[in-house]
Amino acid sequence: MKLAVVSTTIHGEKGYLAFDRLAQKSPFSRVCFVISGDRNSKPFDSSQFKCEVEYLDVEVQGKYHCSEPMGWQKIMRRNTALLRAIELKPDYILIIDDDNVPDNDYFDVWHRTITTPVGKIAVPTDSQGPHWHNYLKTSDADIEIYPRGYPVPYRWKDNTQIENAKTPISNSKIGVYQGISLGDPDIDVITRIIYPKPISSIGQKDYCLRNVWSPYNTQNTMFSKWLFPLAFVWPHCGRYDDIYSSFAWQKLLFNNDMYAFVGEAVNNQNRGQRNILKDMQNEVEGYVNSHLIWEAINQIDAKDPVDFIRALMNCKQEIIARHSDFMSAYLRDLEQVL
Repeated sequence: MKLAVVSTTIHGEKGYLAFDRLAQKSPFSRVCFVISGDRNSKPFDSSQFKCEVEYLDVEVQGKYHCSEPMGWQKIMRRNTALLRAIELKPDYILIIDDDNVPDNDYFDVWHRTITTPVGKIAVPTDSQGPHWHNYLKTSDADIEIYPRGYPVPYRWKDNTQIENAKTPISNSKIGVYQGISLGDPDIDVITRIIYPKPISSIGQKDYCLRNVWSPYNTQNTMFSKWLFPLAFVWPHCGRYDDIYSSFAWQKLLFNNDMYAFVGEAVNNQNRGQRNILKDMQNEVEGYVNSHLIWEAINQIDAKDPVDFIRALMNCKQEIIARHSDFMSAYLRDLEQVL
């Protein structure tokens, strides 16, 4: 089974060498790292890798139509690495961040996760939709913490629970796997201001969701081949780049009676020193609009990933429409790499 690991960096290769050492001895038959640089990136030394690695510098990324509409000096540069990874025809694509620290069995657990049927599922506890599930709810924090991007109107609803599935859910029916992150996980800035402490455990994990929503990120996230075309992140919406994208992943999956997954593999995030007020500034628009973005996306009934992108390009919602030029260019790239 071939795996492509996708990300971006301004710090050089050091954030990925721990992943490389583990990937080299993993059960995957082949692991290739594809990393996009940026205009302010430090030099990248690929000679230290044991696995295959492709570093896409500024010049190489220039061949993609979406490169300029995407903009520079932003984490969304990983979209070019995604396109290159799709060209390599892997079985799965894993998107990570370079501020994560993997456990020693990280890739072994991922391999087991994507090859083992899932026995649990998140289900609604009432008929009053929509149903949103907080996958960080069972953390060991003293308060309920929320993942970045959780729509404000749906907080505190508490209308889902985890149950045993009637029959095990086949991996062929799962399109995206959201791995749990501990330490300083990807929670929203409101939660972080209230509770700026690390977490060390999540009580409930390893379950599927269908027609039950949650915001997912791209710091520890595995995609099946079927979802590759829609795995891009949105470049013009602050810190909601992967959040709005995850709403699209889920809607496409649910349109096809497929599932999302939350659970293993677990990593640890070390965010380092950050400007929390700057993060707040970059999230405010999302607090106001995330439920509206979701409502617009939830109206799309396309079942094919490329058709879904075209539907997004035709959407009149202001923030989605802001991305039409990028999506048009990305679609041109996608048609070439596919």
